[in-house]
Formats: sequence, structure tokens, C-alpha cells
Amino acid sequence: MSNVENLILEHMRGMRADQERIEHELREIKNRITSLEGDVAGIVAQRQLHGL
Repeated sequence: MSNVENLILEHMRGMRADQERIEHELREIKNRITSLEGDVAGIVAQRQLHGL
């Protein structure tokens, strides 16, 4: 394999690792937003229950 091909493969591996990291972070963000939505729904329900 030539130096150019090795360089390209090295960059592609780096991009794949970056993509996997970003996908992991996005899953974490989605989970946190889902949790916040549940929390807000609970707060709204409590306020309605107490007539606020």
C-alpha cells in the first residue's frame, strides 16, 4: 500500500472515531432532553393539580 493510501486510511479512521464520539454525545443529549421533558411534564401536572 502506498503512503498516500495509508494517509487516506488514517484520516478515514480518525473521521470514523470522531463520528462515533459525536453519535455517542448525541445519544446522551437525547436522553437528557427526554428526561427534561418528563420533568417539565411533572411540574406542569403539579401546578395544574394545585391550580397554579
